[in-house]
Amino acid sequence: MMLFRISYYATKGFQVSFLFFIFFNAIFCGFTRVNNLFHFSSLCLLIMLVANPVLRSRLFEDWQFNRGLSIIALMLGYFSLTTLYPFNFQLFLSEIIHALYLLLFILMFRIMTLYGRRLSVLWAMASGMLTLVGLTFFSINLNTILSNRMQDGFFGAPSNVIDLAGYFSLGIFVFLIIIRETGIRWLYFPISLLLLALLLTQSRGPLLAFVASMVVLVFLQLIKREFHLLKFTLLGGGVVMLFYITRWGDIVFQRIANSYQQSFIRFGIWRYTLEMTSQKPFFGWGLEKQLSFTNLIGDKITTTHSLYFSALLKGGLFGLLLLMLVMIYGFFMVRKHISFNQELEGAIFLFTTGFYITQGMFIISNPGVSWNIFWFPVSVLLTLPSITSTDVIAADNIALE
Repeated sequence: MMLFRISYYATKGFQVSFLFFIFFNAIFCGFTRVNNLFHFSSLCLLIMLVANPVLRSRLFEDWQFNRGLSIIALMLGYFSLTTLYPFNFQLFLSEIIHALYLLLFILMFRIMTLYGRRLSVLWAMASGMLTLVGLTFFSINLNTILSNRMQDGFFGAPSNVIDLAGYFSLGIFVFLIIIRETGIRWLYFPISLLLLALLLTQSRGPLLAFVASMVVLVFLQLIKREFHLLKFTLLGGGVVMLFYITRWGDIVFQRIANSYQQSFIRFGIWRYTLEMTSQKPFFGWGLEKQLSFTNLIGDKITTTHSLYFSALLKGGLFGLLLLMLVMIYGFFMVRKHISFNQELEGAIFLFTTGFYITQGMFIISNPGVSWNIFWFPVSVLLTLPSITSTDVIAADNIALE
């Protein structure tokens, strides 16, 4: 009986601390006190797994989830091992811990779903993103909002405006899922704020990835049913009108036009990456490898500006193959979600894959940006809907009898 009681209180502690972690991790990127919430959640999770045999059996009963988790574990393990190329045991141990944290993060989302708390996690993420928008608008200099691209805003936000745009895009998708699940129509208002913030970042890569994923989403919905089509049309029309009557349209379109010239700079970075990779083509340079060269316009370049080229540089062809296996399996799970009428979950993953084409910060780390933009969509994708387990909940409630 004592074991069941411990499991019950660990479960309650886990559910509360994990929701707080999701909320604050979206606002304070990489802060130690936020990370401590994850550490406490991990401790509670381990106690739950030891004390609740029903949870252990239900957690891994879906072969689709198990296969996806195994592929991810293989990729994380391989990139952690690359730290041993120039032998660095301390760095290896650090990356192994990061990899275990990421696997625990995926398990945490699934466990929350087993307990019927999936929507609560989505609310926590959406609330965090909306709070970040409010704090950013409050902190930024509104007189230069069209020229500073929402930089130098809230101190806890991602330092890179591209990542900030990725946050806002993710928030839009999460709010759309909540609207689908709850039918709360006034949530289109925070979606409008997030969309406005996304446009004000003037970040072309995230915006194009967002538009592409939304186009695919609308196309899928038109095939199956009219999914809020009128609302999407009105929202899109409002954005076009906003562009027409203000300077934002000229600024954004000018930045898109400049992409043609700046793309040659990025192609130069990628060409240099390929030259570096050709020296160690199969297993790469190791996870800690960074670029170090000056491009044609005199900028000092340290990142590949693409996750996929980063995987190639650090892990070679084998590392890129493992990342591609994760992506391919992700698209397999997208098809599964579509069969459950959950096209939005697929659209989030499509956005993530497009976002990281031009964003080169690697995805194995302590809680931070990639946990929200990459690993959260992956966690959502690996857990199919309607897996709430009454057996798991009943096993914990025995402690109260």
